[in-house]
Amino acid sequence: MGEKIDIDIQHPEVWELLVAVGGQRVDYILYTPTVAGSLQMGHVARTDESLQALEDAIYDTAELLKEYKRVRIVAHSQHFVILPTETADDDCRMLVRAAFPADDGDALVNTLPANGVKIAYLLPRGMQAFLGRTFNYPEVYHHLYPMCEHFKGLNRSDDLSRMFLNLNAESMDMAIYRDGKLLCANSYQFTNAQDAAYFALNAWRTHGLDQLVDEMQLTGERTMCASMTPVLREFVKFVMPAVYPAAAMQLGRNAMQAPLELILQALCE
Repeated sequence: MGEKIDIDIQHPEVWELLVAVGGQRVDYILYTPTVAGSLQMGHVARTDESLQALEDAIYDTAELLKEYKRVRIVAHSQHFVILPTETADDDCRMLVRAAFPADDGDALVNTLPANGVKIAYLLPRGMQAFLGRTFNYPEVYHHLYPMCEHFKGLNRSDDLSRMFLNLNAESMDMAIYRDGKLLCANSYQFTNAQDAAYFALNAWRTHGLDQLVDEMQLTGERTMCASMTPVLREFVKFVMPAVYPAAAMQLGRNAMQAPLELILQALCE
């Protein structure tokens, strides 16, 4: 079923749980803010991407079912829209449903306070209710939330434009900043590194970034970063690894092995 943590948590009421829900696995981390280096992590496979498979995976994982101090869910969804923060939540839900009329899932809205925008997104029907009854008042976030909020903090004062890419084996998340403001955030699925590079370079050109001055910063799966870097450098002068947040190492020495979105969400307060 997957790699599960082997720690016996005696007092879950002082621990925090973060869970990434997407695809055919569930990733999770546990830590307690009162103990440096306490980070534990694990994952469990899903038999498929159905809601029933998600329920089975979570119910079969005892560490996910304790009464933790705080529970945060990072939910992956390719059906989303980004809107001005002034947009009423009801209007956000209406607009994301209009953008994806064939999807009858649950509509959720997150406000990104650092960026001054909202993300409205759709999850499979019934997932929101399942998460709500299974966990202790969970906070649910779109998977772009932690990336956008974190990298916003690195783009406050200078006039460079930057593209940030978080790469996984078959998916890529993107955030672009200009003049310290979020210009674009998107998420892509692909079958090979060449397709991922095409998506990134197309967005670079579409949003008018300068190939000789602006920066493209990569993070995520090392193999994908290594495959894409030389391809991207044929077109963009400054392609480099994104700096891993130093604060994450206080959670645990193995933080770099955990999914980036969970680590960044843990740092978002």
